[in-house]
Amino acid sequence: MPRRPHDRLPTPHEIATSPQLAILASLEATIDVALVALVAAHHELRRRDDARDAVCTPVGAAADNLIAQAQALAVAILDYRSLLHGDVAPPPRSAQ
Repeated sequence: MPRRPHDRLPTPHEIATSPQLAILASLEATIDVALVALVAAHHELRRRDDARDAVCTPVGAAADNLIAQAQALAVAILDYRSLLHGDVAPPPRSAQ
């Protein structure tokens, strides 16, 4: 999963300039913790040597779907932050 360009909280000045950075940082931290917790709770989601997981239960499949959606949200947050900072527009992503 793509990581934030810098793992730090926005400064008060950054939040005063772009208040949405506060909620974005909160969402990113929440996504990180949720992903770790889901994998800890569902051992079949841990990557094997062949880089695949072994989802074998309905709840594991639901957790795997939730992980995929959380990862997509994390990418969308990175894209938004890039555009907010005036970076070059990210390439369009295919709808999932």
